[in-house]
Amino acid sequence: MTERVGPALARMRLSNQLREMRHDRPAADVARAMHWSLSKLNRIENNKVTIQPIEVEALARHYGVADSAEVGRLVELSVASRRRMWWRDEHEHLDEDFLNFIAFENDASHLYGYHATFVPPALQTPAYAIALTSSILRKPRRDPEVRKIVDVRLKRQETLRERLATDTPPRVSQVIDEGVLLRPVGGDQVMAAQLDHLVTMSGQPNIEVVVMPFRLGVHPGLGGSFELLTFSEDDDLDVVFIETPATDFLLTDAEETGPFRAIMRELIASDPAGDSLDRAVATAVQALRR
Repeated sequence: MTERVGPALARMRLSNQLREMRHDRPAADVARAMHWSLSKLNRIENNKVTIQPIEVEALARHYGVADSAEVGRLVELSVASRRRMWWRDEHEHLDEDFLNFIAFENDASHLYGYHATFVPPALQTPAYAIALTSSILRKPRRDPEVRKIVDVRLKRQETLRERLATDTPPRVSQVIDEGVLLRPVGGDQVMAAQLDHLVTMSGQPNIEVVVMPFRLGVHPGLGGSFELLTFSEDDDLDVVFIETPATDFLLTDAEETGPFRAIMRELIASDPAGDSLDRAVATAVQALRR
């Protein structure tokens, strides 16, 4: 593998390729030949578990793969898929879909999002993140659970900043509802600092922030907040993450993720001049001063 690839993307690529390599062979026959249970083979092909490099070699041989370079590429994917990253080492208490989303986020070439109620996680200040999380969890700001969630958010921001400083930085496109800027989360001072931070971040290369104004009326984002990840090396793979108070949802099926890509295109196209954030922030600052 010549390009940088993290564990989530490596596991997805490997499971897809192994499923294609089996082709029309009965799954039960392959599992028997590998001395596996049928459920193990199903979990590997459905991207539920990783597969050891030595097992990849054996499976490739069973499928008749003679090209040593191709076998080596599959083994590299297996090694990459099993790499332990910070979100696994430190935060296994978090929801599995959320951990998988962070893993995909680390590989995405374009990070999209629509947020109707709060500032996108990637663009939050620490004070705003603490005040917001405390309110959502209904716990004091110093509560350990609040701190854990905020720490993860800040670590995601740090990882993104590191990626933005590389020779192949990702793009970040975030759309927010105007009401987000008018709600003084954490109080006037915290919100004023958050507004300044938004303007500063939007001025950086590869980052754009679009605001959906009230005057627009209805728009496609009214269906709810979500985050969308796309990958330059995998045009057929999009990842959508939807967070709710009860549970999280991670979508990777093209039929499910397709509508979200279309929604993002429409939302971003609603700001052809690229000045919606400046106008909305000016209005929000005036509201804070009243």
